[in-house]
Parts: sequence; structure tokens; C-alpha cells
Amino acid sequence: MDNVILEMRNITKSFSDNVVLNDVNFELRKGEVHALVGANGAGKSTLVKILNGIYTANSGEIFIEGKKANIRHSSDAEKHGIAFVHQELNICPDLNVAENIYVGNLVKSKLGFFDSKSTIKKAQDLIDMIQVDMKSTEKVRNLRAAEKQIIEILKALTTNAKILVLDEPTSSLNEKEKVIFTGIVNKLKSQGVSILFITHFLDDVLLLSDRVTVIKDGVNNGIFNAKEITKDILIDAMIGKSVIKCCNSRQDTKEDAKTILELQDLSSSNKFNNVNLKIKQGNIVGVCGLLGAGKTELARAIYGLDKFDSGKILLYGKPVKKVSPMIMMKKKVALVTEDRKIDGFVPLLSIRENSTLSIMDRLCSNFGFINRKQQNSVAEELSKSVSVKKSSIEQKVVHLSGGNQQKVIIARCFASKPKLFILDEPTRGVDVYAKSEIYCILSEMAAQGVAIVIFSSELDELIDVCDEILVLKKGQITESIKTINFDKNKLLAMIS
Repeated sequence: MDNVILEMRNITKSFSDNVVLNDVNFELRKGEVHALVGANGAGKSTLVKILNGIYTANSGEIFIEGKKANIRHSSDAEKHGIAFVHQELNICPDLNVAENIYVGNLVKSKLGFFDSKSTIKKAQDLIDMIQVDMKSTEKVRNLRAAEKQIIEILKALTTNAKILVLDEPTSSLNEKEKVIFTGIVNKLKSQGVSILFITHFLDDVLLLSDRVTVIKDGVNNGIFNAKEITKDILIDAMIGKSVIKCCNSRQDTKEDAKTILELQDLSSSNKFNNVNLKIKQGNIVGVCGLLGAGKTELARAIYGLDKFDSGKILLYGKPVKKVSPMIMMKKKVALVTEDRKIDGFVPLLSIRENSTLSIMDRLCSNFGFINRKQQNSVAEELSKSVSVKKSSIEQKVVHLSGGNQQKVIIARCFASKPKLFILDEPTRGVDVYAKSEIYCILSEMAAQGVAIVIFSSELDELIDVCDEILVLKKGQITESIKTINFDKNKLLAMIS
């Protein structure tokens, strides 16, 4: 026990009648990377919030370096040398990158005043160390979710923490950036830092971790040495069933298939240039690229969330004269945005209300009153179709895990029965079984004639589910490949 730096013993936590954690134990040794895994809603994030003083356990104890720790606030955790990178971003949008990285720990001059120049330089040195194309002077409001995630990681590196808690740290990183992140983790580990690593990316778990603790339905369900197990063993411990293998729509597109979406020389200054593509009925097309390639910007422009400078967007063979979200919704286009917390749902509304937002006109009488019986039935069916883990459909979405929040958003889009479905990083923060369920649903939609575009940094999944992948590089489509028998390493070389 001398090398145990953190022990969480017999932790129990409930919200009203919903028991989230039941007598859970977790142990972290000095200088190790210990992964904590489980399906969405298993209780991982709740356990971390107890460690951070955000929640108070109903019962149980926390020991740090053998001494009992009374953690009631985030400041208590910080005093014990614990730093956190949370799944949900905690940034100040109107400050620049440097100020966000060093917030609460700003560099000061000899006279005690904030030294902006030194803060910017130190932040840029950190950014350059992990080889990310980002300026420390950039306003965070202008950055994408992936770049904001990198800021959170860098922020944690500025503290002299003994324990670093990483909650889904790689969810916004592409393959190249994950390699850089792996180097950072190994460097911290060699310096004696202990890392609690929470993620749904099981390949990352096996690559980075020394040990793995599995939580299933709020209880411990196994501790494993990472080098002695396989992904299938972890999935079985997490979920108790095999990942769904579903047939996708991968087949040659019929010659007479209608073109659903066409882009003609679509351009937006400093984002993407002269993008041309055609997506036909029943196709699943993936778009991939490095951070800054223009994936999210292109997705938002197609839906009308962002303006573009020139070019045309055609739906069903006809130009869309004024592109706006309202127009696109009327034309049967649905979008899952990259940042669910900002754009995806109404936090204080229930699962019932959020999942049926896109079809309220169908659920209302001629006098404008909602048919609650029908709404309840539809919401129950939608939440079941994407396996939302919930106490009831009246549960507020803000109280769901990040992955379950994402599933509610996808369910809402399914409900609108789109003819064109655009998804930007659709499985970020979603467990491995739910990912397979989502992709099976997409495959079924494609088989029914829906055109689907997936903007994603998860190359394995794009290869598995898509008929075709477009490579976006510096705002331009440089490659178009058929995915049958295609290799991930070839795709990685194309985007790099």
C-alpha cells in the first residue's frame, strides 16, 4: 500500500431514488496510468465529481497518500495536488488562449501586476511543445471544440499536480494529435505523475494504461492489467454483450439514384475553398481531416449556421437560394453539431421535451396544445431506440452523462425523418456499444434512401460504416476513396 497515492473506498452516491454508485472502490498507484471505463451512465463521471468536490458521496471515504481527505469543494482537491480535465469544457470564451491556459495562475511582473506578454509566451511554448497549430493570442470564442479540448489539457499541465484526472481527453483529437498526447502522458508518467484516465476509446485504454477498473451499473465489475486483456474482454465486463455487427449500406450506388446534396465551388474565406461534391440517395459519405482542415466549418455552412462567400448548395437538384437552419429543416435536413453543450440541447428541459423538439408540429392539436400521451409514447420509443440510460423520460438532460446527452440529440434528429442527415463527430463521448447501435441505425436509414454525411476524426468508424470517404486538407477535398478493403494507415497518410 506504500505506493498507493489515491484510494476511494466504498463510495455510494444516489440522486433521489436513483443509485448511481453503490459501494465502489478505486485505487491509483504512484506513477501509473489507471483507466476507469464503463458504459454511458455507469457512474464514472459521478465518481470523478466526488473526487473533485462537486458532489458529496452519501457514504465512503477518500485517502490520499494514506491520509483521509475531506474533499468538499474543488479547492480542496487542488490543495491535495489533484488536477482535472473534464469531459465538459470549462473555458472563458472572451479571453484568449493564453489567459485560459493560465487562468487563476496568471504570470505576474515583479510588481505583482499581470504580465500579458510573459503569459502569452509561456502559453505558446506549451502549445508548440505538443505541436498544435494554434496561437496563444487567439480569442477562445473563435476556436472549435477540438481546440478548446486541447486548452483544457494544457491548463492541467500548468499545475504541479501529483494526480491528474483526464475525463475523455482524446475525444476531440485526431489520430496524429493522439500520438502527441500519448507522448505527453508517458512523459508525465515518467516524472511520477499519477493519471486517472476516463475514456470510451478502448484502443486508447489498452495503449496508455497500466491497469483498468470497470464500473457496470454503478458497481465494480473487475480490475485488469491492461497488457493482459483484449478489447473484447473489456466490452464484456462493461456491457455484458458483444458489440453489434451490422450490415451497412455499402453497395454500388444505383445509376438512377437521385442526387440529394450537391456543392458547387463552395468557398468561405480561410475555412474551405472550391468544395465540390455529390451525395446520392442511400449513400453514407464520410469527411475526414486534421484539426483545422475545415470539417466543422463545412458542415455548419451546409446547414446554414455559418455563412459562405461563394458557390452553390443544391438540394434534390435545385439551388437553395437562402441557406438557413429554418429553410434546411423545412427541406428535411437534420444536423448533429460538434459541440452538444453549446448547440445540441436545452439543458433544463426533460428527455421527453428535448427528443421531440423537432416534431412539435406533429404533436400539437389544431388549437396548439401538446398531446402529452402521444409525446410520451414517441419520447419513450426514441430514447429506447438509441439506448438512453435514464430514470424516466422526465429526467432533465443536464443530469445525463455526456454520452446519453448525445444520444438524446441524435434521437431528436431521427424523429424528424430527414432525407439528408449531417453529423459532426456524432459518437464523441458515446460508449462502444452505443456507437455500434448508432451506426446500425444510420445504415438502416441509408437503406431506406436517406443520404448521410458524417464529419469525423474517428477513421476506423468511417472505414467501417461509410461507402465513400472524402479527405479534406487545408479546406480542400484532395481525395475521394471507396472504403471496401481500405486500410486505416493509408487514410491516415492521406490526411497528414
